[in-house]
Amino acid sequence: MGVKTLQSKMGKHILELYVNGSSLTSVEAIETLQNICEEHLHGNCEVEIVDVLKNPERAEEAGILAIPTLIRKWPLPESRIIGALTIKSRVLAGLGITNGNTH
Repeated sequence: MGVKTLQSKMGKHILELYVNGSSLTSVEAIETLQNICEEHLHGNCEVEIVDVLKNPERAEEAGILAIPTLIRKWPLPESRIIGALTIKSRVLAGLGITNGNTH
């Protein structure tokens, strides 16, 4: 995603979630992320879910070594949360969100 595209969406969190098909871990990661987007970001986020089984080239381009991996593309700096996303407080901290506010 280019800088101009990111700048046009500056008010939103832009996230990429890399998952492995419909495994339990993947489903839990998607549910946790949907909950965070609704409750803490009030829908002010754009999430792209990338299934590494269907799009292995995307995973390779992004340097994905483990799944699930959540990449925060915006706001900068980019950050990654690797592994199970079931611990909501860990995901919130990784996204820079505390008490419903972003850093």
